[in-house]
Amino acid sequence: MLTSKRHALGWAAFFLFFVGFVLHSRQLYLLSVAVAVLWPLSYWLGRRKLTGLDAARIAPASMQAGEMADVDIVVKNPSSTRRLFVYASDTLPARAGMLPSPHPIPVLDAGGEQRFSYRLHTPLRGVYRLGPVCLHASDVLGLTTFTREVDAISEVVVYPMPLILPPLWPRVASGRQPRRAVRAPSEQGSDFFGIRQYVPGDDPRRIHWRTSARRDQLMTIQYAHEEALEGIIILDLFSKHHEGEGELSTLEQGVTLAITAARQAELRDGWAGLIAGGETDFSVLPDSRPGQYGRLQEALARVEPQQVDGWPDGVLEYLGPSPARRPVIVISPRGGRGGIEMARTLLAHNQTVSWFALQTRGDDKSRFAALLSSIGCQARAVDCTGPLQPQFSAMRVAHG
Repeated sequence: MLTSKRHALGWAAFFLFFVGFVLHSRQLYLLSVAVAVLWPLSYWLGRRKLTGLDAARIAPASMQAGEMADVDIVVKNPSSTRRLFVYASDTLPARAGMLPSPHPIPVLDAGGEQRFSYRLHTPLRGVYRLGPVCLHASDVLGLTTFTREVDAISEVVVYPMPLILPPLWPRVASGRQPRRAVRAPSEQGSDFFGIRQYVPGDDPRRIHWRTSARRDQLMTIQYAHEEALEGIIILDLFSKHHEGEGELSTLEQGVTLAITAARQAELRDGWAGLIAGGETDFSVLPDSRPGQYGRLQEALARVEPQQVDGWPDGVLEYLGPSPARRPVIVISPRGGRGGIEMARTLLAHNQTVSWFALQTRGDDKSRFAALLSSIGCQARAVDCTGPLQPQFSAMRVAHG
C-alpha cells in the first residue's frame, strides 16, 4: 500500500513535468517540483518525530509460573518540541504468548511523559527478557513508517510453581518419612520422649514429681522434636534423554517435582540442596541459613537442557568422598544401564534414594522403576504427558 502511494506521487510529479514541458507552463514546472520534493520533506519531518525520545519499563523482578502482572512503559520527551502521533510497544519472548498491541500517544508535550501498562502472562517458568521498547511513527503523508528501538531491557525471573503432593522424600525402614527424635531443651518440643535426671537450669514446671518421689531425686520430663530434613535433589538435565515441549515436557515436569520437594523440605523446617549440571552448573549447596528455598527457586527457574552429561562425575563431586547419610530425590528421564549405575553409586555412598523416572507416551518406565526398587531404591514411574497431581493422589512408592 505504501509503495503504491509512493509510485502514485512519483508518477504525478513526472506527469506534471511532462505536461508543463509540452505546454511550456512555468506553473506546472513549479508544481511538479513541489510534488517531487513532497515525499523527501515528509520523510525528513517524520523521521524527526522519534529523535531524542526515551522510554523506561517498570516490571516485577520475579513472578510465579501462571501469574499475570502489570508492566508499565514510560515514554519521555526531553526535547523542546512537541511530538504528535507516536506509538509505543514492548518486545516479549515467545513463551509469553500474545504480544501487546502498540499503544497510541496522540500528543507528547515537550519535557513531558506518557505512561501506559499491559498485562504480562507467564505460563511457564524461566527468565523472561523484556525489551527493547519500540517507538513507531509515520510521516505526514503516511508514506513511510519509522521504528526506533530503545535499549530498555528487563529480566523477569519466573519461578516454578510447587504442587500439593504427597511426601516425595524417601521413607526410612519404618515406612515413615525420615525423621528422628532428638533431645531438646525441656521448654521445647511437643512429643513426650522420656524422663531424665534434673539438672540446674531445667524448667521446674517440667519436673515429674511422681518419679522424683519414687527415685528420691528430681527427675524432669524430656521432650522430642522432629529433626529438620536435610536432603539432596538430583535433577537430570542431559538433553539426550529429555522429550516434549511446554509444560508437559519431561524437563518442565521434572522441575515441578524438584520445586515441590524443595517446598516440602522447607515446610518441615528443613532445607535441600540441588544437583543440576552440565556445561552450566545450576547446583545449589545445602544451606541451613534463611533464604535457601529462594536460592532453589532461582536455580530451578533458570535450568535448561544441557549438551554435556553431568552424571556421574558432577554428582560424585557434589557429594564428596564421604558424604553424610541423607535422603536423596532423583528426577530423571533416563533409564537402562546409566540409571542403574547411578542408583548403585548413590546407594553405595549410604544415601536413601527416592527415584522418579520420567516417562513419555512411548517410553514406559514401570519396569525400570521395578528394577530400581529391587536394588534398594524407592522408585516410581511418572507419566509426563498429563498433570502430576492425579497421578500422586494415591501414590504408592515401591520399596526396596
